[in-house]
Order: sequence, then C-alpha cells, then structure tokens
Amino acid sequence: MQRITTGLLAVSLLSLPATTAGAATAPLATSAAPSATPAQASSPSPSATSASTATRTAERTPDTAIPAAPIPQPAADDYRLSGTLGPYPIGATLSVRPDQTVANAHYFYVKNLVDIPLSAQKSGEQITLSEPGGGRFTLHFETSDKKAPTPLTFQTSTALAGTWADGTKTYPVKLNFESIDNVAPNALYEGVTDAPPAVFEAMAQRFLRNVLSGNKAETAKLISWPLRVNAEHSFTLKTPAALSASWSRVFTPCVLNRLRDAIPHEMFVHNGQAMVANGTVWFDAHGASAINSNPCQLPKK
Repeated sequence: MQRITTGLLAVSLLSLPATTAGAATAPLATSAAPSATPAQASSPSPSATSASTATRTAERTPDTAIPAAPIPQPAADDYRLSGTLGPYPIGATLSVRPDQTVANAHYFYVKNLVDIPLSAQKSGEQITLSEPGGGRFTLHFETSDKKAPTPLTFQTSTALAGTWADGTKTYPVKLNFESIDNVAPNALYEGVTDAPPAVFEAMAQRFLRNVLSGNKAETAKLISWPLRVNAEHSFTLKTPAALSASWSRVFTPCVLNRLRDAIPHEMFVHNGQAMVANGTVWFDAHGASAINSNPCQLPKK
C-alpha cells in the first residue's frame, strides 16, 4: 500500500509524471491633553465627581458589545481509501479532525461512483459507519508495520478492516489508505482544470473504458499529446497513428490489469495532474499525458 499525502504532509508516490519523477498595525497617534482652565481646576464635591464620571462613562459605552472574532477551526484531513465490500470494489473518504474524530464520511461502489453519505462514531481503534439505507460498517484499524505504536490511529494504520451488514446480509470489508489531502470537494481538480470535477472525472472514465475495450480511435481522442510512456525503455508518442502502432507496448498486460482496478473518482492530484491506479496513468486538463508501464506479477488464472 502506498500512502500519498499533500499540503503540509510528506508526498510519497509510486510513479509521478515524467516532469516530476526526474523531473501585518500602525500605532495609534495620541495628542497631549489640553491644560485645565481655572474653572476646571476647582475641585467639586466627591458626590458630584462620582455622578459626573458615571454620566461620562455611560455616554462612552455602546449599547451592545462588539462580538469577538470567531476562532478558526483546524482543517480536517481527507483520508482516501479503496478496497472491497464482499465481492464489490469500493472507495471511501473520511474527513478526520485533528482530535481524530470523523467530521464527514462517504463511500461509493466503483461500478457507479455515486457517493453514499455515512455518519461516523469512533471509539479507540473501532469505527462504526452508518449509511441512510441501513447498512453499517463495523471496522478497526490495521497495519502492516509490526513496529507501529499502539493504539493505532489514522496516521499509524495502513487499513480499515471488518464487516458491512444490512439485515441478514453481511460481507467482509477491507479498505486500504491510499492518500491524504484537505481539498474541498468542489476544488479537487482546480490545480488541473477549470472543468467541474464531474466533467473531468467523466473524461478519465471514458479513457479507461476505451482502453480496456481496445478502442484505439476513441482512446486517441482522450490523450493530451504528446503522450509520454515511462517504461524500461521510455518513449514518446506524438500522433494517434503512432499510438495505434505501439498499442501493445503502451497497454501491456500489467497496465491493463492495473487499469481494471482503477478508480477515476476523487483522484489524487500532484504537480498539475491527476492520477489513477497508483500513478499508472496521469491526466492533465486535456487528457492522458503520461503512462507508467512498470513490470508486475500478474495474478494466476
């Protein structure tokens, strides 16, 4: 599992695009008080002084007090996760405050990428996430680091595991932490494109569908030329014809296997580009701009 963090957090990427892989108030003025006139110099009686002082104080005091400025609240970090609910690939986002409570949460099925809101309760290493339809996640922190301090937290764990239940249906759940950011939902891709998030994601989704179906012509329409292919022997493609001729070199069995599990929703952004499948494909505003074709261990059939 590779965790990617942004903002004030460290960044650790599997594969970056070629351009990144190698690539205060002035003091108030005061005036001297005028000297007292003879009439002012005579001392009135104590009672008169008290009444006069009270009158002047009342004249200076406003009817209502000025409200104090609101104290800004620390921003929540958005933890992006992916994994499975039974046989179904899913993704999730948990917005976590600095005190480790969950401010907001949702999950989605990769099949339709529709966000389902969740209410959250956390107790120690246990988290319960409830959805409006009745489904409930009962999860706990896990880690692959045997030296991680206990109790586990969002920062020190690598996954959430447990079950999802609704009525008589129960499925095992495993969600791996993929990245951390604190970007507002409507600003997910503002560093990449002026298009709304849904429009930009639809472009990435079309690209993946066409690649996996082998549609070379439609895939070429969704590429930001030239296309950089990072492999053992890297190369650059400049035209649709060149892509067609090099299709099997670009979309190797390893690349295709990774793209089948890609989640083109709430994608991680770095250096003005968004990625899917842990950096297998990077997108700029116009389409796919880089593909990382690294060797892999293919699953046995």
